[in-house]
Amino acid sequence: SIPDAPWQSFRIRSAHRRDLPQIVSVLLSSFYPKTQATPWLYWLLRVGIQEDIKARLKTPAIQYACLVADLVEPASAQSTGKIVGTAEISQRPCESWRFFPPKRAYLSNLAIAPGHRRKGAAQRLLKPCETTALGWGFHRIYLHVMANNSAAQALYTQAGYQRCEVSNPVLSVLGLRPERLLLSKRLQ
Repeated sequence: SIPDAPWQSFRIRSAHRRDLPQIVSVLLSSFYPKTQATPWLYWLLRVGIQEDIKARLKTPAIQYACLVADLVEPASAQSTGKIVGTAEISQRPCESWRFFPPKRAYLSNLAIAPGHRRKGAAQRLLKPCETTALGWGFHRIYLHVMANNSAAQALYTQAGYQRCEVSNPVLSVLGLRPERLLLSKRLQ
Protein backbone atom coordinates (compact mmCIF):
# COMPACT_ATOMS: atom_id res chain seq x y z
CA SER A 1 0.00 0.00 0.00
CA ILE A 2 1.27 3.46 -0.88
CA PRO A 3 1.09 5.84 2.08
CA ASP A 4 -0.47 9.25 1.60
CA ALA A 5 1.96 12.13 1.21
CA PRO A 6 0.81 15.73 1.85
CA TRP A 7 0.12 16.25 -1.85
CA GLN A 8 -1.82 13.01 -2.26
CA SER A 9 -4.27 12.66 0.61
CA PHE A 10 -7.60 11.13 -0.38
CA ARG A 11 -10.81 10.28 1.39
CA ILE A 12 -12.78 7.42 -0.15
CA ARG A 13 -16.53 7.89 0.14
CA SER A 14 -19.80 6.99 -1.55
CA ALA A 15 -20.69 9.15 -4.51
CA HIS A 16 -23.59 11.61 -4.39
CA ARG A 17 -25.64 12.94 -7.25
CA ARG A 18 -23.93 16.34 -6.89
CA ASP A 19 -20.62 14.57 -7.73
CA LEU A 20 -21.82 13.57 -11.21
CA PRO A 21 -20.08 16.33 -13.23
CA GLN A 22 -16.71 15.60 -11.61
CA ILE A 23 -17.13 11.82 -11.90
CA VAL A 24 -17.94 12.19 -15.59
CA SER A 25 -14.89 14.43 -16.10
CA VAL A 26 -12.62 11.84 -14.47
CA LEU A 27 -14.09 9.05 -16.61
CA LEU A 28 -13.83 11.07 -19.82
CA SER A 29 -10.23 12.10 -19.19
CA SER A 30 -9.31 8.50 -18.38
CA PHE A 31 -11.13 6.55 -21.07
CA TYR A 32 -11.78 9.10 -23.86
CA PRO A 33 -8.99 11.66 -24.21
CA LYS A 34 -10.20 14.76 -26.07
CA THR A 35 -7.64 14.20 -28.79
CA GLN A 36 -9.60 11.13 -29.92
CA ALA A 37 -12.99 12.79 -30.33
CA THR A 38 -14.54 15.79 -32.01
CA PRO A 39 -16.18 18.38 -29.71
CA TRP A 40 -19.74 17.26 -30.50
CA LEU A 41 -18.86 13.58 -29.95
CA TYR A 42 -17.17 14.48 -26.67
CA TRP A 43 -20.32 16.34 -25.57
CA LEU A 44 -22.44 13.33 -26.52
CA LEU A 45 -20.16 11.00 -24.53
CA ARG A 46 -20.39 13.33 -21.51
CA VAL A 47 -24.20 13.35 -21.58
CA GLY A 48 -24.40 9.58 -22.09
CA ILE A 49 -22.01 8.76 -19.25
CA GLN A 50 -23.74 11.21 -16.91
CA GLU A 51 -27.18 9.73 -17.60
CA ASP A 52 -25.88 6.16 -17.16
CA ILE A 53 -24.32 6.93 -13.79
CA LYS A 54 -27.32 8.97 -12.67
CA ALA A 55 -29.53 5.94 -13.34
CA ARG A 56 -27.14 3.54 -11.59
CA LEU A 57 -26.95 5.78 -8.50
CA LYS A 58 -30.65 4.96 -7.98
CA THR A 59 -29.83 1.24 -7.71
CA PRO A 60 -30.22 -0.21 -4.18
CA ALA A 61 -27.00 -0.32 -2.14
CA ILE A 62 -27.30 -4.10 -1.90
CA GLN A 63 -26.60 -4.30 -5.66
CA TYR A 64 -24.45 -1.29 -6.57
CA ALA A 65 -22.04 1.29 -5.16
CA CYS A 66 -20.16 4.17 -6.76
CA LEU A 67 -17.15 5.38 -4.79
CA VAL A 68 -15.03 8.48 -5.22
CA ALA A 69 -11.55 9.53 -4.12
CA ASP A 70 -12.01 13.01 -2.71
CA LEU A 71 -8.85 15.12 -2.47
CA VAL A 72 -8.13 16.24 1.10
CA GLU A 73 -6.29 19.42 2.14
CA PRO A 74 -3.23 18.14 4.06
CA ALA A 75 -3.05 20.95 6.62
CA SER A 76 -6.68 20.82 7.72
CA ALA A 77 -7.65 17.25 6.69
CA GLN A 78 -10.75 18.82 5.13
CA SER A 79 -12.12 17.87 1.74
CA THR A 80 -11.15 20.19 -1.10
CA GLY A 81 -14.32 19.20 -2.95
CA LYS A 82 -12.22 17.89 -5.84
CA ILE A 83 -12.89 14.33 -6.97
CA VAL A 84 -9.77 12.74 -8.44
CA GLY A 85 -10.93 9.14 -8.84
CA THR A 86 -13.93 6.87 -9.05
CA ALA A 87 -14.86 3.18 -9.11
CA GLU A 88 -18.11 1.23 -9.32
CA ILE A 89 -18.95 -2.17 -7.85
CA SER A 90 -22.11 -4.02 -8.80
CA GLN A 91 -23.77 -7.40 -8.94
CA ARG A 92 -23.93 -8.46 -12.56
CA PRO A 93 -25.19 -11.47 -14.42
CA CYS A 94 -22.42 -13.54 -15.91
CA GLU A 95 -21.75 -12.96 -19.62
CA SER A 96 -20.70 -16.54 -20.29
CA TRP A 97 -22.38 -19.50 -18.64
CA ARG A 98 -19.47 -21.92 -18.99
CA PHE A 99 -17.40 -21.51 -15.84
CA PHE A 100 -18.96 -18.76 -13.80
CA PRO A 101 -21.83 -18.44 -11.33
CA PRO A 102 -25.08 -16.79 -12.54
CA LYS A 103 -24.22 -13.53 -10.71
CA ARG A 104 -20.90 -12.08 -9.76
CA ALA A 105 -19.38 -9.03 -8.09
CA TYR A 106 -18.05 -6.83 -10.87
CA LEU A 107 -15.72 -3.83 -10.56
CA SER A 108 -15.95 -1.23 -13.31
CA ASN A 109 -14.97 2.29 -14.23
CA LEU A 110 -11.97 2.51 -11.94
CA ALA A 111 -10.47 5.79 -13.14
CA ILE A 112 -8.07 8.37 -11.75
CA ALA A 113 -7.70 11.91 -13.12
CA PRO A 114 -4.45 12.16 -15.12
CA GLY A 115 -2.72 14.60 -12.74
CA HIS A 116 -3.34 12.35 -9.73
CA ARG A 117 -2.23 8.94 -11.00
CA ARG A 118 0.40 6.80 -9.29
CA LYS A 119 -0.29 8.38 -5.91
CA GLY A 120 -2.29 5.56 -4.31
CA ALA A 121 -5.89 6.58 -5.10
CA ALA A 122 -6.59 3.54 -7.29
CA GLN A 123 -5.34 1.15 -4.62
CA ARG A 124 -7.40 2.98 -2.02
CA LEU A 125 -10.54 2.62 -4.21
CA LEU A 126 -10.01 -1.12 -4.73
CA LYS A 127 -10.18 -2.04 -1.04
CA PRO A 128 -13.74 -0.81 -0.27
CA CYS A 129 -14.99 -2.35 -3.54
CA GLU A 130 -13.61 -5.71 -2.42
CA THR A 131 -15.08 -5.25 1.06
CA THR A 132 -18.47 -4.43 -0.48
CA ALA A 133 -18.35 -7.60 -2.61
CA LEU A 134 -17.59 -9.67 0.50
CA GLY A 135 -20.47 -7.97 2.32
CA TRP A 136 -22.79 -9.06 -0.50
CA GLY A 137 -21.64 -12.66 0.02
CA PHE A 138 -19.26 -12.95 -2.94
CA HIS A 139 -15.87 -14.58 -2.46
CA ARG A 140 -14.56 -13.57 -5.87
CA ILE A 141 -14.58 -10.25 -7.70
CA TYR A 142 -14.22 -9.70 -11.47
CA LEU A 143 -13.21 -6.85 -13.76
CA HIS A 144 -12.21 -6.22 -17.35
CA VAL A 145 -9.07 -4.40 -18.44
CA MET A 146 -7.89 -3.62 -21.95
CA ALA A 147 -4.94 -5.76 -23.00
CA ASN A 148 -3.06 -2.64 -24.17
CA ASN A 149 -3.38 -0.90 -20.76
CA SER A 150 -0.19 -2.09 -19.07
CA ALA A 151 -0.42 0.42 -16.18
CA ALA A 152 -3.87 -0.85 -15.17
CA GLN A 153 -2.77 -4.46 -15.56
CA ALA A 154 0.20 -3.79 -13.25
CA LEU A 155 -2.11 -2.23 -10.64
CA TYR A 156 -4.48 -5.20 -10.69
CA THR A 157 -1.67 -7.78 -10.65
CA GLN A 158 -0.11 -6.06 -7.65
CA ALA A 159 -3.52 -6.13 -5.93
CA GLY A 160 -3.83 -9.91 -6.50
CA TYR A 161 -6.03 -10.11 -9.61
CA GLN A 162 -5.40 -12.90 -12.11
CA ARG A 163 -6.40 -13.35 -15.72
CA CYS A 164 -9.21 -15.82 -16.39
CA GLU A 165 -10.43 -15.02 -19.90
CA VAL A 166 -9.72 -12.97 -23.05
CA SER A 167 -12.66 -11.17 -24.68
CA ASN A 168 -12.95 -9.62 -28.17
CA PRO A 169 -10.43 -11.90 -29.92
CA VAL A 170 -12.19 -11.58 -33.29
CA LEU A 171 -12.64 -7.79 -33.02
CA SER A 172 -9.03 -7.52 -31.91
CA VAL A 173 -7.68 -9.50 -34.88
CA LEU A 174 -9.70 -7.26 -37.20
CA GLY A 175 -8.23 -4.18 -35.51
CA LEU A 176 -11.67 -2.92 -34.44
CA ARG A 177 -11.14 -3.10 -30.68
CA PRO A 178 -8.30 -4.05 -28.34
CA GLU A 179 -8.60 -7.33 -26.48
CA ARG A 180 -10.27 -7.15 -23.09
CA LEU A 181 -8.94 -9.34 -20.32
CA LEU A 182 -11.27 -10.66 -17.66
CA LEU A 183 -9.46 -10.68 -14.32
CA SER A 184 -10.62 -12.02 -10.98
CA LYS A 185 -9.47 -12.11 -7.40
CA ARG A 186 -10.35 -14.50 -4.62
CA LEU A 187 -11.52 -12.46 -1.62
CA GLN A 188 -10.58 -13.44 1.92
